[in-house]
Amino acid sequence: MPDPLAYLRRQTLTRGVANGSRIWLVLGCTAWAIRIIRRAVGTKKLKTVLSEELPPAQSLVITHLSDNTK
Repeated sequence: MPDPLAYLRRQTLTRGVANGSRIWLVLGCTAWAIRIIRRAVGTKKLKTVLSEELPPAQSLVITHLSDNTK
């Protein structure tokens, strides 16, 4: 799924900067600021690793093994 802010950033370049629309320019500054902050903080998009449909009467168990190697 594409980033919705990517569409907004593209639109702001054409409508805000090229056409001189003030509201698109403000939206663009906001969208670009969010992108810069995300990169600075290091938040990344979640990536789907596995996607399967479970038939009825099946279950899925997710566990976490503790690290006791100290």
